[in-house]
Amino acid sequence: MARPSSALSYAIRLSIALYMVFSFFVFQKAHVVHGPYDAAAELSRRKQEFILDSGRKKGMQSQPTTSKILTELHRPVSQIFINPKLPEWVKTYAKWHAKQRKRYFDDMRANATSDVRFLISRCLTNDKCGGASDRLQEIPYSIMLANQTNRVLLVRWEKPARLENYLVVPEGGIDWTVPDDMFPKEENWHLRGKEDSEHKIVSTIRKDSAAPKFRQYQEEELGGNKIYHEIFRLLFSPSEALTARIQSTMKSLQLNPKEYSSVHLRVKYPVKGIKENDFSFEKHKSQITGWSNNAVNCAAELHPNSTIYVSSDNNDTVGYLLEESHFAQHYIDATKHKKHPLVVKLVARDYSTENEHVAFSQTTEVDGFMNVFEDLFIMGLGKCVAHGVGGYGRLAAALCGGECVTAHRKHGGNLNVCSDALKDIQRNIDKR
Repeated sequence: MARPSSALSYAIRLSIALYMVFSFFVFQKAHVVHGPYDAAAELSRRKQEFILDSGRKKGMQSQPTTSKILTELHRPVSQIFINPKLPEWVKTYAKWHAKQRKRYFDDMRANATSDVRFLISRCLTNDKCGGASDRLQEIPYSIMLANQTNRVLLVRWEKPARLENYLVVPEGGIDWTVPDDMFPKEENWHLRGKEDSEHKIVSTIRKDSAAPKFRQYQEEELGGNKIYHEIFRLLFSPSEALTARIQSTMKSLQLNPKEYSSVHLRVKYPVKGIKENDFSFEKHKSQITGWSNNAVNCAAELHPNSTIYVSSDNNDTVGYLLEESHFAQHYIDATKHKKHPLVVKLVARDYSTENEHVAFSQTTEVDGFMNVFEDLFIMGLGKCVAHGVGGYGRLAAALCGGECVTAHRKHGGNLNVCSDALKDIQRNIDKR
């Protein structure tokens, strides 16, 4: 720990001394009528209170941020259940799920045949499952399907790593985990079997139609109420390791939940001449910089004068925005040269290494995919999300509540052009 300067130490000692002298006369006066009084003991106690209070004030600024981050990351299930927008069937299913799961394990311990039936969202060793969003965005629809067909929903990933390394069951939430000994090895999981069949287990891999169907359900049955993020949080909380990463990043970037917004750029998505397997930032730089600048404009349009968290499947794209773009120069002019107010502040976690794609990466290291989930949760804790093509950004938008969202690129890759966030500021600068 760094030692305080001599001037600071002298100031602290002088403050304590003056405080003690002042307290001495006050207490002497207050206790003249009341008999003997141990002034030395009282002054000693007051000195300790003064020192402790000073220490608390020094650390006061960082504490609310940490508290807010942890509160949002691990929001109690009881709070989710009292959300008036949450349909009653979700609450009923959560309770039913817990009872059925317990009944199944009770039957197993008693060596009895169980009639509990399951729906498993899976990615086993030999399955072709897609990326993180391809697998996770189907979950709320799968919950609805499991409820309709009286099945216990479970989730099992074996590649690139066990999902439990990144996501865990929240206390009191829906337990989706599949212990290794839960089913006999010869048990048939009936891949893509019909959920309303009599099979004990049916399983699914990446239902592309699930997320659109659930969005349709929200619009048609719930009057537009967005509950995707609430159902997700009933099943998933970040693991201890992931929580530490998220907390560290958000504190270092001074991000408080719901006080910033995010932009996601999926620049390797195979449209507009892009090929993921031989992608090069330099080869497509003119396209990517146009997409990137427009993406930030869209985010700033959603949430003016806010800090914008930048995430991408390509680290050079993040580097361009934070180091080379006109937004970067604007930040320098606003903070270093004091030319104008700061209206767009771009931040990102360490982008020296690129996010591994869950479907395509060859790495087998658990930590190699931590950034994928870290970005997802950080974007989900913000106020608004501007996303492009692909499902990852849309998933982050759903996790932030789905109310303050825009697509800066459409599904086919065409731009949804937003107004220049710095246009008025730049005009004022040019007049100088």
